[in-house]
Amino acid sequence: MEVREDRDFIKELRMHGLQVTHQRLAVYQALCHSVEHPSAETVYQTVRKRFPMISLGTVYKTLERFHDVGLIRKVYPLTEVARYDATTSPHVHMVCLKCQSIQDVDVPMTEMKLAEPERSGFKVMTQQVLLQGYCAHCRKDVDVLAS
Repeated sequence: MEVREDRDFIKELRMHGLQVTHQRLAVYQALCHSVEHPSAETVYQTVRKRFPMISLGTVYKTLERFHDVGLIRKVYPLTEVARYDATTSPHVHMVCLKCQSIQDVDVPMTEMKLAEPERSGFKVMTQQVLLQGYCAHCRKDVDVLAS
């Protein structure tokens, strides 16, 4: 999965009319360097180590602004808490039903043109594919319970 270099991200911020700040770069870097698809709270905890005065509200607004202009994606797993993804190309996510971890599937998802919604007047803006199941770690526990 491709993630932008800082230089490319700075260019994209400017293209969208967004000011380049150290805090915005730190939010993006925290998102890029996360093993999982973090929530705003998780990104905040990471960024706060470098910028102790930053607020959760600032991190949340920054993530939402990035999402609004298409610099990042939102992933909606099984909970009410949105998670964020720096990879904006179409791809599939695997969500663990037990620990709520989210992993990217390495095979990119091709843009599928869904004709049926458009025939009924529904305009598709984004699509998301979530595979739900158990990650390798949680599967061990589930397999033990099932036997």
